Amino acid sequence: MFEPNLSVSKKYQLNLNPHLAHAKIIQCVGENKRVLDIGCAAGYLARELKKKNCYVVGIELDPETAKAATRYCDKVITGNVEMISEIPYPEGFFDIIICADVLEHLVRPDLVLMKFAKYLSKKGYVLASIPNIVNWYYRLKFLFGTFNYEETGMVDKTHLRFFTLKTAKELFETSDYRIIKIDYTGVASKYKILRLFPGFFAIQFIIAAQRR
Repeated sequence: MFEPNLSVSKKYQLNLNPHLAHAKIIQCVGENKRVLDIGCAAGYLARELKKKNCYVVGIELDPETAKAATRYCDKVITGNVEMISEIPYPEGFFDIIICADVLEHLVRPDLVLMKFAKYLSKKGYVLASIPNIVNWYYRLKFLFGTFNYEETGMVDKTHLRFFTLKTAKELFETSDYRIIKIDYTGVASKYKILRLFPGFFAIQFIIAAQRR
């Protein structure tokens, strides 16, 4: 069931399809922002954000991938985000903290969100993409009794948590954040009428949330 891992740089590649998470996150960040990218991988988001004159700090667990990210990030912190207690930046320094497909990999994503809240500016926000485990494709698979871990995707074998729209909202609300925007990827982005049923059609939820 669990085969040898692909490298992080091979698993996570930039995809600028306008209906998927990377393009939506880059658009939401905008220009001239100070950004903390948690789980920055090889810096693929940082590369695009630097084109928008953003200052980007990355946090990456894998040392080899963190080294690659230094090509694009202004600074890279290597380590487990759940074990890092402080980073060398003052409170309120960052305009945006990105958690792109990260929270589902954490043992306690709520504690990470609370720990890093102090680094957000007054009007700053967390911008997270979270896989929707109950989209139509996986509902159909579950209906027929299929649940096989995969190298990447919704049931990535490194996922520790699985979210619905309801539980994704609860994660932020119980972590003392206020959700200011929710967007969706996949067909729920491409066809507006399907946004009426995001829990069924969305591949991921894109959540922007400010600390209370």
